[in-house]
Amino acid sequence: MSATPQDIMTANLFFNAAFPVMQVLLDDDPKFQTKFKDVTGTVQFGAKNGADLLACHLIFDHGKLTVVQGPAKTPDLAFTFPTVAKMNALLRGGLSVPSIKGLKNVGLLSKVLSLLMGLMIMSPKKKPKDLAGQSLKVKMSLYMITRALSQYNKLGDPSMQEFCQRQPDRIYQFTVENGEDKAYIACYLRIKAGKSKSGHGIYTRRSPFVHFRFCSVVGAMAVLLKEVEFVEGVEKGYVETIGSPEYACYLNDYMAVLQGMLT
Repeated sequence: MSATPQDIMTANLFFNAAFPVMQVLLDDDPKFQTKFKDVTGTVQFGAKNGADLLACHLIFDHGKLTVVQGPAKTPDLAFTFPTVAKMNALLRGGLSVPSIKGLKNVGLLSKVLSLLMGLMIMSPKKKPKDLAGQSLKVKMSLYMITRALSQYNKLGDPSMQEFCQRQPDRIYQFTVENGEDKAYIACYLRIKAGKSKSGHGIYTRRSPFVHFRFCSVVGAMAVLLKEVEFVEGVEKGYVETIGSPEYACYLNDYMAVLQGMLT
């Protein structure tokens, strides 16, 4: 059975926007730093789509991760789901069982499963209690959503493409403050005449067209977990938007669509 265009879009967003965020876990979480410091190997993740296989593969090299679109030639491990919808369901935190080739690589299998579970920290149901966990959740969520916004355009969503085509060179900056550190977490989306690109840190070559400024990690958590609506978050001082309110609303609407697809 062939997947719907919506299922294929969702799967590609997981491959292109969510999977690369695993690198944050490998860099920032001491548990994963230790676990993957000596790991090398290739892991394929995919689903059957009629006679085709929709897949990407993850290349691990001593704590560094490269995500490559398409099947691997000789994966050490291969997860294959019977349908794209079932793969998406698992990645959203639901129940689905893939077939697994390479079970002899027990150590790699165990580590990769733990890393996939680590992605679930971005789920709305996960509420870390300490600052380290909250910071990890906010950082991963913002990195993923800015990547997803760019990919939504590149993967051909008509509405997002129209939104990007009507804009000159514009920067949408996101920052989260922590005490005196004004860019404790920072990432951005650049849109230029139909093209889009996401990045980490502060974009320094152009002032932001819209700046989403979260005043604390706790405030960012409240908005991202939808404990408060965005407008209420502004009223409570959790977040401030500087720049075009009209385009801040447009982008906020696209972020809500993508969060609905990926969580």
